[in-house]
Amino acid sequence: MKRAFPLVRSLLGAAIVIGGAAVLKWAAPAYLSPECAQRLTGVLLGFIVVFYANVIPKSLTQLARLRCSPQAEQAARRFAGWSLVLGGLAYMLAMLLAPLASMHLIGGALLAVALAAALLRCFGARSATA
Repeated sequence: MKRAFPLVRSLLGAAIVIGGAAVLKWAAPAYLSPECAQRLTGVLLGFIVVFYANVIPKSLTQLARLRCSPQAEQAARRFAGWSLVLGGLAYMLAMLLAPLASMHLIGGALLAVALAAALLRCFGARSATA
């Protein structure tokens, strides 16, 4: 059952994204303005980034598969998790507060900076001990 949990979690995440987008699409013309629906869809996607980023430090790699020390690996995972959580929150704020014309660009740039920081830290941890 342990191996099925990541699959169930992934399917649940996909169902939330698809279901949420469908509800927002349905509600857009009658109950929500198209701008509000677009912003809420962005917030939903940012929430998914935050949810999965929170899982990163909690996932364990078998010791035989590690390319660096376990301490360096866990420190890199914690940094990546925090970086992506903050990037996802910044993305959600951009979707809520930025002008409509540039909200995707601003949110995407903020999330890209967080992703780049996480990747650099992870590659740095592995190359320092290799």
